[in-house]
Amino acid sequence: MKIYSILRSKTAMMIIDQTLLPLQEKRIEIKDYRQMIEAIKALRIRGAPAIGLAAAGAAWLASMEFEKDSNFKEKLLQAIAEIELSRPTAVNLFHALNGVKEIIAKTKEEELVFAIYEYLDSLFHYEYDSSKAMAQNGFDYIPKEYTRFLTHCNTGALATYGFGTALGVIGRIAEERQIKVYADETRPLLQGARLTMWELQKMGIPAVLISDNMAAHTIKEHKIDCIIAGADRICKNGDTANKIGTMNLAILADYFKIPFYIAAPESTIDRELDNGSLIKIEERNKAEVRQFGGQQTAPVECDVFNPAFDVSPAHLIKAIITEKKVYEYPYKF
Repeated sequence: MKIYSILRSKTAMMIIDQTLLPLQEKRIEIKDYRQMIEAIKALRIRGAPAIGLAAAGAAWLASMEFEKDSNFKEKLLQAIAEIELSRPTAVNLFHALNGVKEIIAKTKEEELVFAIYEYLDSLFHYEYDSSKAMAQNGFDYIPKEYTRFLTHCNTGALATYGFGTALGVIGRIAEERQIKVYADETRPLLQGARLTMWELQKMGIPAVLISDNMAAHTIKEHKIDCIIAGADRICKNGDTANKIGTMNLAILADYFKIPFYIAAPESTIDRELDNGSLIKIEERNKAEVRQFGGQQTAPVECDVFNPAFDVSPAHLIKAIITEKKVYEYPYKF
């Protein structure tokens, strides 16, 4: 069964509400850009490529809302500024919105809604084609004797539009080889447990769920061949921001002398950012750490540090797999 995290029609965007998975598979129709901003902030839609589509879709919804206003372009640019504030780390969001702003600058007002929709449609085609090519590049590159994979967070179709990034590569490998996947649960919001395991079961791939603090023991005892993760922003030097806990795995891979791979579309590479120290890391609500499954698990007023991402240094990343090619360290994008 093919999974599509986000779809578009002529009048609305539709997303799977990922906060309800794996217990409920519910698709939400979104006709207001403010509703899409809420969906991005609440992680109803998530994953760098899918967030890019959601952001462009939100801009298109705003264009339809303000089309009849006398100050159409001004209001649309204000809406885009609001969308840009929804999540600060994933570069795909800004990449998609920069494309919309370029269209606004060069397009007549009466043609603008259609032009933005055409751009949105092109992004959907790009994400689908790129994820397919990325999966094939990963299949061709990763040694054929590797059969035990460890992954983190969610990088499948739910995070993209199509095959996924890291999980797309794993899925392509599973078509040709007998493999087993070990998935970190990914605290504090359990995207690995709730989403990746859900996708792996739908894909029919043998998989084992572990908590994040079991990774080192699992690598040692179950002889993990490699670790593969996705990315939300890749700097010009190869430093890579991804879901919090990814850097732990990059360090463990180095310790255990196994390769650590990143799979992400070219649009995730930020060639304007020299290194990872310049990435703005999103900090999320403290309640995400104080609670578990809606139950209070820490003192109500205890202080919390809740970064959503960390940055894996480039020298710990064996290769970065994109739809264009496989880059090896030292990186020259």
